[in-house]
Amino acid sequence: MRISRRELSLFLGSAIGGAAAGLHVLPSFAAEDYPARPVAIVVSFAPGGMTDTVARLLGTDLAKALGQPFVVENRAGAAGQVGTEYVARKPPDGYTLLVSATGHVIGPAVQKVNYDPVSDFAVLAILARAPNLLLVHKSVPVSTVPEFLAWMKAEGEVPYASAGAGGSTHLAGELLRTMSGGGLVHVPYKGAAPAINDLAAGHVKMAFQDSMSVAAFIASGDVKPIAVTTLDRSPLFPDLPTLNESGFPGFDLYTWLGFYAPKGTPSDIVQLLNREANRITHQPSTLEWLHKMNCEPAPAFDPQEAAAFVADEVKKWAGVVKTSGVKVQ
Repeated sequence: MRISRRELSLFLGSAIGGAAAGLHVLPSFAAEDYPARPVAIVVSFAPGGMTDTVARLLGTDLAKALGQPFVVENRAGAAGQVGTEYVARKPPDGYTLLVSATGHVIGPAVQKVNYDPVSDFAVLAILARAPNLLLVHKSVPVSTVPEFLAWMKAEGEVPYASAGAGGSTHLAGELLRTMSGGGLVHVPYKGAAPAINDLAAGHVKMAFQDSMSVAAFIASGDVKPIAVTTLDRSPLFPDLPTLNESGFPGFDLYTWLGFYAPKGTPSDIVQLLNREANRITHQPSTLEWLHKMNCEPAPAFDPQEAAAFVADEVKKWAGVVKTSGVKVQ
C-alpha cells in the first residue's frame, strides 16, 4: 500500500500535535491527582521553635484535608540556609515543600548562598508573624530599656543568643549593637529552641527571639522580656515598649514564616496549597492557638501577593544588613 506525500504529512502533523497536547496536559493531570503520595515539609530549623511548631500544625491539617501524610523533616543550620538550599534543588512536583523564617530572605545579603529567595521558589503562602523580643535571664537586674542599656555598658561585653547566624534575631542584636555602641557579642544557635533553652538555664544572659518560641519561658518567669523590635507596640504585648520609642528610631524587625515550593511547581498545585494554607491559618481554632502562643496570623495573600511580599522583604533586609554591617563567614 502506497501512502501519498499529503497523507503522510497529515499523519505526522496529527501525531506530533497529539504528542504535544499530551505533554501540555501533564502538569494539570498531575495537579488533579495531587497528592498521590506522602509530601515532605522541610523545616529549616531544629524542632521546637516557631518555624517547626507552625509547620507541624500546617502538616497535620493538610493531611486531613488532602488525604496524604505531610511529614515534617528538620534540616537545621546556617539560619535556615541548609534546609532552604535542599528544597531549591528538589524536583518541582509539589512533594518537597519548605517552611522557613525570615532568614530565607536575609541569607543572600549576609553570606554566599546557593539559592535565590525569589527566582528559585514559588511562594505558597505567608503563614504567621511574630515580634522579636529583647530578653534577659531572670537573674539580670533590669526591667526597662534604660536599665538594660546601663547594665550592658557596665558589663562591657554581653553575649546574646540568636536562632542562627544571618537570621532576624541575629540582625536585631547587631542593629542594636550598632545603634547603641554597646558590647554585644553574637552566640548563634541552630534554631530558637536550643537558644532559648540556654537563656532559660542562664548559660547566656541575653537573647533576641521571636515571641512564639519564648511564650512558655516568659510564662514560667525564667526569662524577662524588655522590649519588642517592631515599629509600634505589639497587641500581643501592649505594655512592652518598643526599641523604636526607647531611643532607637526606625528599629522595626520581626519574624515571619513563609511556605514555599521549588520554582516550576504546577500552578494548580500552588493554588491548591495556597488556598489550604490560608484556610488553615485563618480558621478560628488556629487563630486562637496563635494568640495563645504570642503569634499573629499573616495576611491571607494569594500566590502573587505572597511573592511580591517576599521580594519587598529581600530589599528591606538588605538595607538592615547594610546599616548593621553584618557579614556571616
